[in-house]
Amino acid sequence: MASVLLTDDVAVVRMTVRRFLERGRHRVEECGSAAEAEALLGSRPFDILVTDLWMPGRDGLTLIGWVKAHKPGLPIIAITGGAPRAPQLFSMEEAARVGADRVLMKPVGMQELLAAISALAPSDAKE
Repeated sequence: MASVLLTDDVAVVRMTVRRFLERGRHRVEECGSAAEAEALLGSRPFDILVTDLWMPGRDGLTLIGWVKAHKPGLPIIAITGGAPRAPQLFSMEEAARVGADRVLMKPVGMQELLAAISALAPSDAKE
């Protein structure tokens, strides 16, 4: 069971993804912005970050860069429905460029998400 920080500005998306993760027996903390995520990441340990890319204010790309600088080694799964006025491929490429370990397209399926968590979570978090 992994400790997951879930970041998305859309409450219904957070609720859905949280349910998926909890069905996979993971512990989930959620927040609605990159600033909140940075504060939580600075206050306690997590095994993995799941973040939306396109959020108001500092976006998920900025958050991923912050994590790479301040929490190196923390696995990151980016979830996205695509960039405003840009093809979905752009979002996937940008997330990978800044350091996301996996990029999943919305709507994210439960099995797809749980498989990504299983592949990226530290081995001691999988027990």
